[in-house]
Amino acid sequence: MTMTMTAIYTDRTSSFPIAPARAAKAVTGDAFRQALSRLAAGVSIVTTTDHDGHNLGLTATAVTSVSLDPPLVLVCIDNRSRTVEPLEIGAPFVVHFLAADQEELARRFASRIPDKFDGVAYKLTAYGCPRLTGALASVECVPHAIYPGGDHTIFIGRVVDVQIDEQGSSPLTYFRNQFLGA
Repeated sequence: MTMTMTAIYTDRTSSFPIAPARAAKAVTGDAFRQALSRLAAGVSIVTTTDHDGHNLGLTATAVTSVSLDPPLVLVCIDNRSRTVEPLEIGAPFVVHFLAADQEELARRFASRIPDKFDGVAYKLTAYGCPRLTGALASVECVPHAIYPGGDHTIFIGRVVDVQIDEQGSSPLTYFRNQFLGA
């Protein structure tokens, strides 16, 4: 039996071989965004404080656990966000896992309004971060690692405190560009 080999191309950022047919086809941002909209994601809010003491926050769906020992969490944040700069210089942050009834809060922190904390209930943590009340759970983190990720920055935080709402309500999720509660 005779086998024929096809040429293998290598991506510039990887030594993993890429087949010629795959190398020629580019995936558009719109197609990728549409595909990812089919992935249900939990909705979180990330909060921190800048060097002038201003509270900052944003809504995020790119959040996941990384490790139990040590406890690490990963958050991907758009480079255009005002929250990136304080995190890049080592500010601690809190990740809040939202409950199904917190869609309005998620929309508020996804907006570009100047003071997202106006009228929002929160307390400052030992590290000076705003911890929102009413989340299913929140994890406070200190910086562990930072990586570039295209138009986002990947922040990995070491968890230093955990708060859990013992009432156990349902989570807020995001699917097909819509917030979904239970």
